[in-house]
Amino acid sequence: MERNQLILDQFSSELSHSSDHTKRDRLFYAKMFLDFAEGRPFSKWNKQLVNEFLESLRKAEYAPGTIRKVYGVVKRVFDAAKSVHEQGRTRLISQVDTERPEAVAEVLKAMALPGPVWDLGKRSAPKVESEDEVKPAHSLEEISAMIEAVKSDTESAAYLALSSIYGLRREELCRVSAEHFDFKKKTIYVLTAKGGERRNQLLCDDIIPLLKDYGFKRQFSPSGMSNLYHKICYRANIVPEDGSGYHNLRRFLDTSLVDIVGELPAKIFLRWKLSSSSEMQLRYYTKDFLEVDKRVLEQHPIVPLWR
Repeated sequence: MERNQLILDQFSSELSHSSDHTKRDRLFYAKMFLDFAEGRPFSKWNKQLVNEFLESLRKAEYAPGTIRKVYGVVKRVFDAAKSVHEQGRTRLISQVDTERPEAVAEVLKAMALPGPVWDLGKRSAPKVESEDEVKPAHSLEEISAMIEAVKSDTESAAYLALSSIYGLRREELCRVSAEHFDFKKKTIYVLTAKGGERRNQLLCDDIIPLLKDYGFKRQFSPSGMSNLYHKICYRANIVPEDGSGYHNLRRFLDTSLVDIVGELPAKIFLRWKLSSSSEMQLRYYTKDFLEVDKRVLEQHPIVPLWR
């Protein structure tokens, strides 16, 4: 088996717990680097090779954020290559005929074979300036297409409804279970992530039948939830950008709801932690959050798409 395939097999084995999208993405860049390094012995796998590869990406006008991500992929390719090199060296030593006079010399030669050297420090990763950071958000047209694409799939529709209306993050979607719903009171208790407010939130009448029908008896892993997101995108003929996920929907809401209902109601609806805010108006807001939810849902740009 050729060297590059051995390296890719070793590299792939380290991605066993990653989503299908992540595997495809990482393998694409791993193959790109291996093609660039084709013909170079392991003794030439070093900082110079990495820097030359990154420079080729810059000349090809790859975004700074993508280049930084690829740098991390290359580091893992080096790890895989080191493992392959060590396996090859062990194999050579095992094949030495110890009865021959030259045996010791051959073993020493095999042990001395130079392998890949990752001689880059912790601060060598390409820098990404704040203005270069990519924070993708879905457009209203894309969200509409996603909703249309899943209306015949109860599971996909249920999770997309919660994400597109309430801005639930991937971790929050994974935490949703049947016990969090009170359909008599028309509420869902959201186990908010990232330090946000965990609270009951008013359910939208238009999606209650869908949520009841699905039942939320299945527990998703984070990678499984990411796979579901990408499946929805592909059904809607949307090609996800690097770094895309349910937060694309949340970013749309974070912007549009502020424009429609104002900053305070938007932050309450999206469960931001008000008590840690530096603004007095936010820290000491005491009105019923469910009333705020009702006002926001009445003007919510995504709710009509679920009717």
